[in-house]
Amino acid sequence: MSARWLPLGIPVQIRVTDQPAYLLHRRDWRNTSLILDLMTLEYGRISLLAKGSKSGKSTGLYQPFCQLMVSWSGRQELKTLTAIDGKPIPINEQLYLPLLYVNELIAAFLPQQESSPELFAQYGELLENINLPDTEQCLRRFERSAMWILGYLPEMTLDAESGDPVQAQLYYHFLASRGFLRCDKAHGNAISGGLIIDWNHNRFDNSEVLQIAKTVMRCIIDFNLQGKRLKSRDIYLQINKWK
Repeated sequence: MSARWLPLGIPVQIRVTDQPAYLLHRRDWRNTSLILDLMTLEYGRISLLAKGSKSGKSTGLYQPFCQLMVSWSGRQELKTLTAIDGKPIPINEQLYLPLLYVNELIAAFLPQQESSPELFAQYGELLENINLPDTEQCLRRFERSAMWILGYLPEMTLDAESGDPVQAQLYYHFLASRGFLRCDKAHGNAISGGLIIDWNHNRFDNSEVLQIAKTVMRCIIDFNLQGKRLKSRDIYLQINKWK
């Protein structure tokens, strides 16, 4: 049949093989299957129906923190998983909750089917390098990097009003919609320019720098979530509050 006679509006069947991926989230589908929310290298965030995945030899791969290779096919937005392989990444159990927060963060901000190889690489490095003594530092670095890659991070090295570089001897307050703005030391949310500069250079040996990073990133994330909540972050913050 000539191509000009093909029916219009019928989605083209897509087949993808051996795509690197990480599982962000999964949910039950009927009695035997799962819907997998994945971050893939070339296709961004996608959802796949894994039929019969609650039993069988591959059940261990339907978990977070595995390096996966997946294949799928389908015409609709929800594709069908056709093959999966991979290996778990050794992760301390005490790191599960903060990493589930990272997964939820990615799921909230990475658009469906929008590829981000840089974010994919950053996530892989986080899984390989995160450790208990430096958990907070690792999270703050990843949050900042992810928000920058996805276009949600304002300029952090300049005064948003004047365009001048942040100066160590001055004070600034932060607005998620603009960035750092110069203010008086007496301002209720004043931050030392020296601490901002230290943060920009990842100098987390100072606990004040880490606290500023946490506060500012929370402000940016909450502002762009537009009223939505990240459940895993709330749980993580509540647990650490009582430590």
